[in-house]
Amino acid sequence: MNPSRRHNLQGLAALSASAAFAYPEAFAMNLDTARIDAQVDAAFEYAFPLYEMARTRFNALDNPANPRRGQVNTAGHQRNLADHRARAVTTPNNDTLYSSAWLDLSAGPVEVSVGSLDAGRYWSVALMDFFTNHPAILGSRSEGQGPVQAHLVGPDWRGARPSGRVIAMPGNDVWLLGRWLAEGPHDLEAARAMQDALRVTPSATPAALSRVVPRNSRDAENFLAVVNEALARNPAPVNEGADLARHAELGLHGGRGSAWAALDQGVRSAWQRRIGPAHDALRSGLMRDGRQVQGWRQPSPGIGNFDRDHALRASVALGGLAALPPEEAVYLSRQTDSLGQTLDGAQAWHIRMPRGGVPCDAFWSLSVYERMPDGRLFFAENPIGRFAIGDRTRGIAVQADGSMDIWLQRTEPTDPQRRRNWLPAPAGSMHLSLRAYLPKPALRDGTAELPTVARAD
Repeated sequence: MNPSRRHNLQGLAALSASAAFAYPEAFAMNLDTARIDAQVDAAFEYAFPLYEMARTRFNALDNPANPRRGQVNTAGHQRNLADHRARAVTTPNNDTLYSSAWLDLSAGPVEVSVGSLDAGRYWSVALMDFFTNHPAILGSRSEGQGPVQAHLVGPDWRGARPSGRVIAMPGNDVWLLGRWLAEGPHDLEAARAMQDALRVTPSATPAALSRVVPRNSRDAENFLAVVNEALARNPAPVNEGADLARHAELGLHGGRGSAWAALDQGVRSAWQRRIGPAHDALRSGLMRDGRQVQGWRQPSPGIGNFDRDHALRASVALGGLAALPPEEAVYLSRQTDSLGQTLDGAQAWHIRMPRGGVPCDAFWSLSVYERMPDGRLFFAENPIGRFAIGDRTRGIAVQADGSMDIWLQRTEPTDPQRRRNWLPAPAGSMHLSLRAYLPKPALRDGTAELPTVARAD
């Protein structure tokens, strides 16, 4: 240890000891406050994904401001590619059409089926629990081009086992999110036909529920009410019972009613004091615990199935909700160029894609986002309606060796060659996301050559 650091630590220890001796009650109070604050931070981190799932479901099914809200156990389809108006999910992609269904398994099994699809087209139907894990993913990686039929059952189901494939889900609430490859606006009809092959068929009608409205995740009382309602229907993962039990004295437990009213005033104060800073600590999003690879940030391999990594799970819920596990997709990101300069729309940038492109068995794309004040990432409006460039983008100039030059800038390039490969940038700071679906091992382990980013000449 550095001698000066050791001296400082010894001095702090001596100061703390003298303070404890001179002012024992104040010192104990400070220690108690710090302990409760740390516990609240951990409880918020543990529970935030459930709140975010409840918020997303509310906006899809119950929010009166949504004129296209759907119904439980019914698939809805986004028939066009996401653009600057897409705000339902942070970091949306511009590569696939989405299908979504919020399932309620409390009344009995729900059948999910996908008919036969065109050969060679990527698709996936992710089944997420309320803790944002993926107990199962149906798709071209494991099911080929179908057909597929499966029955989802909840933890309380005690009836006769459905015939055929059965997927046991850990909770009664499930988010089904389908992704269907569209090679661009010209390919929408084929992608829509894939969506139409999806069927969701409940065995019984669940009871109508009056759910707590998720108003604001920074409102501690509302936060606890929403999360506890979710926990009543979705038990903690089997290896997390003790984790949840540690947060019970802070008001975190399954059930309806006001946990807030039963809390000690000191605990309430701690929630009010810490919920904002704890929320802000999640802004690292998908990149929480990731690693640097050639200037790109590669997420932790725990994405999509988090085990007991509560910090990663909560950060991804804020900055990349519904991100797929790495065997299905790899998400690389960066906010700086190769010299460490922050990417900004005031400057033009040159992105050089490597020879042979990005190693994957499905497809890749490079997207640019603007960052919102709350940390979420969305597309920015631009004059040509281009939000990503990938291996399927029409009209792009590609070199003989498979490499590609992409020009990232706010204004349209004057050079005709650069205009072909122009990716419009937002006005301010921006975030690049490189996606690869069904990535090859070299991309997953960080040994593949990645794109370079530099200021444009």
